[in-house]
Amino acid sequence: MLSHRSRLALAPILATILAGCGTEAGGDDPGDAPSTAEAVTVRPCAASDTSLFFHGMSGYGRELARTGLCVPELTGNTGFWSEVAFIKAPASTVAGGYSAGRIPLIRRLAKGEGLEQTAVLLDPSYADGPRFEGRTGPDIVDAWLAEDAARRFVLVYLPSSAGWREYAALASRAHGDQVKTCAVTGSHLELPALVTAQLFVDPTTWVSERCAP
Repeated sequence: MLSHRSRLALAPILATILAGCGTEAGGDDPGDAPSTAEAVTVRPCAASDTSLFFHGMSGYGRELARTGLCVPELTGNTGFWSEVAFIKAPASTVAGGYSAGRIPLIRRLAKGEGLEQTAVLLDPSYADGPRFEGRTGPDIVDAWLAEDAARRFVLVYLPSSAGWREYAALASRAHGDQVKTCAVTGSHLELPALVTAQLFVDPTTWVSERCAP
């Protein structure tokens, strides 16, 4: 039996451990946009890259990079708010984001200059609210879908996570027929390895094989 003094000493440690459960080490929120834009030299994706993927904080998900899948490096909190979100991807038909990578993904969709027809969001794990210049992520996705009936939005999420419900609600909006949601099991940090690069390279096949109809 621990003494009262021992329990008091352990309390801050246990609180830290519990706060980190289901999220990335150090948290998965890159904070709000910095007051000044970060100057970043961004190398464009290769002409052979048909998909673009924004990894999570601390580099989680970067291991999915391979020929055909462009995974630009996002460093520090400001990297997610940098111009990397608008990297040139001349052959990309799919843009995806995992966890904190939702920030550059949503910013890219809001700008609307990419050629991607499919957007894939893997476990947003955080509820942002109207942090995108006063707009919410779901509203931006809804507007992006409204611009082209051929566009698709795929949400893959952990039911125990956070931030996914507002995106799942898009299936009940006017463009719900362009939305596919898929619940998966596992831990947040394991998700990139569990879903594999196929989710971002060929989301249509992945959904047909891994999601319930």
